[in-house]
Amino acid sequence: MATLIKANNLTKTYSTGKIEVKALRDLSLEIDRGEFVSIMGPSGSGKTTLMDILGCLSKPTSGSYNLNGQLTDNLDDNYLSEIRNEQIGFVFQTFNLLARTTALGNVELPLLYAGIGDRERKKRAMEALEAVGLKERAHHYPNELSGGEQQRVAIARALVNNPSIILADEPTGNLDSQSGKEILSIFKKLHEQGKTIIIVTHDPEVAKYAGRIIQIKDGQVEQEKTRRKTVEYKVSTPDKINKKTSLIASLVPGFASGYKGLLTNKMRSFLTVLGVVIGVAAVIGMLGVGEGAKRQITSQIQKLGSNVLMVFPRRPESKEEALEWRGRSKGLTYEDAIAIGEKISTVNQVAPQIRTKERVRYLDKYWDTRLLGTSPSYQTIRNLEMDEGRFFDQEELDSWAKVCVIGKTVKEELFGNEHPVGKDIKVRNERFTVIGILKEKGRVGWEDFDDQILIPFTTAQKRFTGDDKVQTIFVQAKSSEVTDTTTKQVGALLTARHNKVVDFRVRSTEEFRQTIEQTASTFKLMLAGIATISLIVGGIGIMNIMLVSVTERTREIGIRKAVGAKRRDILAQFLIESVVLTLAGGVIGILLGVIFANTLGNMMVGAGTFGPRRFFGGGGQSVVTLSSILLAFFFAAGIGVFFGMYPANKASKLDPVEALRYE
Repeated sequence: MATLIKANNLTKTYSTGKIEVKALRDLSLEIDRGEFVSIMGPSGSGKTTLMDILGCLSKPTSGSYNLNGQLTDNLDDNYLSEIRNEQIGFVFQTFNLLARTTALGNVELPLLYAGIGDRERKKRAMEALEAVGLKERAHHYPNELSGGEQQRVAIARALVNNPSIILADEPTGNLDSQSGKEILSIFKKLHEQGKTIIIVTHDPEVAKYAGRIIQIKDGQVEQEKTRRKTVEYKVSTPDKINKKTSLIASLVPGFASGYKGLLTNKMRSFLTVLGVVIGVAAVIGMLGVGEGAKRQITSQIQKLGSNVLMVFPRRPESKEEALEWRGRSKGLTYEDAIAIGEKISTVNQVAPQIRTKERVRYLDKYWDTRLLGTSPSYQTIRNLEMDEGRFFDQEELDSWAKVCVIGKTVKEELFGNEHPVGKDIKVRNERFTVIGILKEKGRVGWEDFDDQILIPFTTAQKRFTGDDKVQTIFVQAKSSEVTDTTTKQVGALLTARHNKVVDFRVRSTEEFRQTIEQTASTFKLMLAGIATISLIVGGIGIMNIMLVSVTERTREIGIRKAVGAKRRDILAQFLIESVVLTLAGGVIGILLGVIFANTLGNMMVGAGTFGPRRFFGGGGQSVVTLSSILLAFFFAAGIGVFFGMYPANKASKLDPVEALRYE
């Protein structure tokens, strides 16, 4: 008969600290195809170590092992995994079934790692269970089966890929005598079908079923005894394993095993996901708040008018500068404003401004508000719209008319539901006629457009300030392209008018906007950084749980490797579990982050109205951008890969023999 197994001078040495223990000592043997062989020996004789080597679970320290005409000494783990998957079926004393997987699922395992499709996999697994008389128990879990039934499931798993060799380690050791006989009768039938059966046992009654008994003692073959001549059966010779594997090929079993692994620990998976959920929601929420604040500031600055320059008085910064300025300049005046409008061609409009805090009265109602003296062009420069009435005109400016335009807040506080246009209010006992009401505009920074009274600039000078000083000059350039040029020309003109004393500063709303937006962006990054830390903490939690999972499932990893799982399969399985956890947390976190940003976040930054109407797109613009969602999602995925890689790599490198023996 053809030689299936040939071992020459096998030696296996285990090191425990400084102590070396030789489990096998120059052991040699041959097993022909179709034989039924029993390997016997007392405990510690090396028979289990020999089975590990024959089953390609372990390599000898020295010597050679030839399986089916192929030398296995130089094969890497992937090739050995394929040999175990296609040519060898294992039956263990402790059954080694996955506890949270049904009988059908356990039998499917070798087919999963062989790349068999789901429908075909279930069909073949069911046929294998039917062959051992357990078709009706296919959907039961191991703890719902008797010891004999569990061992029959293990045999079905060993047979499902139609291997040429069945390796059984004390297959009846944990069974009663009747169940043991049933299992041995199954092995006998398999041998009659042409399978090569190798049973490791110390029970002489079990050994009697074999055609040849190999007695091992102290790691060497002590004697061989042929009980009966091997009957030749016509069996097909499997092809030699010579395949190359890829990570992509490992993804299918990885996904299949990964999601099942998560479902078996639902509560732990949920609690692990919470860390990522909080982290992603924090990133989305904080980025949303930052973006909302930025947009709100931009919107507010736009209310100040476009292409607008603001000229402010500047105080001397030192005593020397104050002495130098003395007597040379009067500061900003109304004449400066007129000169800017007349002498600079790029200027569209100019509006001087003085302001003071005043108490105003209408009948028996009083209100403290801001009184603003300016010119008619102020309305255009500051984008003010009228709700009722009109703005004062040039004629009223020239005639020092006692007319006023009031904001929405002043109207509500003094007049309530009355119509104010045409009625008089008193400011410092001066009677002013209300000629218009401004549309509601809200607050822009420190300036509340709704809580103010506007009067002609000349009236404010003559009735309240008594001098020619101006607190601010608003200059509107003809276009944004000439804003910088206008800024320089205004500076040059005022410097010349003030006898080369630079007692003013010119600022543009665009410059102001850029400064504020830069500050808002820094604030946004700071918030995102803080939120990212919480996401990283969630990732560390995932790594911790995955390390615990690897330790808890060490035996499971050994079982999977024994039935043909490659390192890449195990790596993919645990990495997928980690990534699925983070992606699930990412999706939930994105939803919570969007809800937060569009509700509480909007209230925080004043970017919109609280309520479902805004959230469902009925009003306003969401502060959450697509880029922030994608950033959070892919960062979460990256966290899953980064923090899942170490546990997954650790799992993939576990020695299958040590993993199977893990308690």
